[in-house]
Amino acid sequence: MRTKNGKYSTPYTRSLIKKYLRSIYKATGKSPTFRDVNSIPGPSSRTIIRHFGTWTKALKASGIRPHTNQLMEDEKLFIRQNWKEMTDKDIAEKLGLTSEIIKYYRIQYDLWKNRKGTSDQKHKKDGMKAYGKNCEICNISITELHHIVPKSTNINDWAILCPTCHSVITRKLVVVKNRDDLKTKLTPYIKSIYKNIRFNLVANPDSDNVST
Repeated sequence: MRTKNGKYSTPYTRSLIKKYLRSIYKATGKSPTFRDVNSIPGPSSRTIIRHFGTWTKALKASGIRPHTNQLMEDEKLFIRQNWKEMTDKDIAEKLGLTSEIIKYYRIQYDLWKNRKGTSDQKHKKDGMKAYGKNCEICNISITELHHIVPKSTNINDWAILCPTCHSVITRKLVVVKNRDDLKTKLTPYIKSIYKNIRFNLVANPDSDNVST
């Protein structure tokens, strides 16, 4: 194929480029860089980017992990399918990565949000049908869903609590291992808190009279 300058060039296709990148990877044992491409005969980095859009996309299309340790599509799918049953460490060992990479992707992807039939919002609706709309301990109407057993999909492992009662558990001021502990441990603790609370009721913002 002759260019405008009268020189001959190879009509590279995406298939040929992927084979070229994989051959560099096999020869060097690492993810190809611009420097590798410039030193090894073949398509230029500009040609590769023109075909794939970005260098990262070209590497991933060739089945090569970029230097930034980005996840491949099949690895992302594996995480989405196993993040509930496996720990970050287990997933990292399975994929040959560090647990930090798995944790970063999981946090950025917000796996716990808006998943079919498994989101906290759906769990909360189901929990409110079973345990009521108000906090099970103090009866406040502002509530959150608490998983007594982390990530459990069993409704017997859930509780509907207000932010205060919820934070008492999450801060481990009271250890709740099952629903019975809500009454025997959490309720007495919350009662002791509210017994000592004093509320300031301001009748008029412009008035100096404050009743307690």
